Amino acid sequence: MPVNPFGDTLEKQSLRRRDLRRLRQFASRSEMSAGLSYCGLTSAEFRDIQVWSSILRRVCAIERDARLIDDMYIHWNELGLSVPLDIVNDDIVQFLQRPTAECFDVYNLDFYGGFTHPRKEGNSACRDAIQSIVSRHRGQQSSFVLIATFNLRDHGFELYEALIEEIRQELSGHDGVVENLAGHKKNHATRIKLSFTYICWHSGTANDFVVEFTEPLVYRGDSANLIHFYCEFHFRPRAVPTPVGDRDRLVEALNLPLFKLEGRIPQVEMAPEKIRRLIVDKN
Repeated sequence: MPVNPFGDTLEKQSLRRRDLRRLRQFASRSEMSAGLSYCGLTSAEFRDIQVWSSILRRVCAIERDARLIDDMYIHWNELGLSVPLDIVNDDIVQFLQRPTAECFDVYNLDFYGGFTHPRKEGNSACRDAIQSIVSRHRGQQSSFVLIATFNLRDHGFELYEALIEEIRQELSGHDGVVENLAGHKKNHATRIKLSFTYICWHSGTANDFVVEFTEPLVYRGDSANLIHFYCEFHFRPRAVPTPVGDRDRLVEALNLPLFKLEGRIPQVEMAPEKIRRLIVDKN
């Protein structure tokens, strides 16, 4: 069996159990009582699936290297997990953007190339993939979980600056925005926290989703520094948008601290200045 090139660590094991508790709560909703459908990059070892198998009803594994697929099926049979498995030979970003792609309940995506990782056209493959997922689920009116891990080795820093300016304009009229955004410029991890949060919020809000975030964590993988996100997109159709309420949700997300996970114990790595809605006294 091919060995996972990224190895395993105590931190990654802790994150799997942490996410399992949240996925159980998400799966406890009545419409998902039969279990969750999963889509993601599983590797040939299926480590996440082994931990989460009790709440999954099917797995769609995306694998770009066709040479690994036979070995993946062999190892799956050896594991003896009672979950149906499909393996699709494709690039994960291209798969998620195909018009024929279906909707899943949970996406577990490892963007090892980084968050901005630009294409030849100059746009972000990650951003396009997220927007494709959200738009497709809007058509199906179905909620989902997005779990994403990024390598802190990245390219395309100009995208961060553009997003920071976009956020500043979006939250015009709030107090503490300048200080909060300055804190998010501290390093690569904080820039990704800011940008990923904003893109998920923006895509979700535009498609009638309420996006709920948990605190992101940075940790040391087997061979790289990584940042891990867990967020839920809950479909809530609205006749009329509520911009103020939507921005409050963004403010809550941007005010979340960034944690660093060493072993099983997370510690605050960065606590940004709080953004507050500016209340004007009309008297």
